Amino acid sequence: MRVTPQRLVPIAVASLALLLPACGGSSGGSTPAAPGHVDVKDNFFSPKTLEVSVGDTVTWDFKGNASHNVTGPGFNSATLGRGKSFTHTFNSAGTMKYVCTLHTGMSGTIKVS
Repeated sequence: MRVTPQRLVPIAVASLALLLPACGGSSGGSTPAAPGHVDVKDNFFSPKTLEVSVGDTVTWDFKGNASHNVTGPGFNSATLGRGKSFTHTFNSAGTMKYVCTLHTGMSGTIKVS
């Protein structure tokens, strides 16, 4: 049986529909951070903004290949690499911006209510 271009397109679309969920879609196979967690990857935080309640603890999970830190008002992690984590409990309401001081432009926000 000869496959014509008209038959090839539906086959390709069906193959992608089966393949993408197994690969995690366009996120490269990664899963979203767990509630109260921020993934620290190569030059970005995910999610970039996290909302928590007063008294909640946030954990930054270091998953990138490069070393990073987390620095914000009232907290500062050491420089950490893949497989490490840093936690901080937010006891006051407000919007806290934080950065990685090693990589310009790498920033995130914790909204505490």
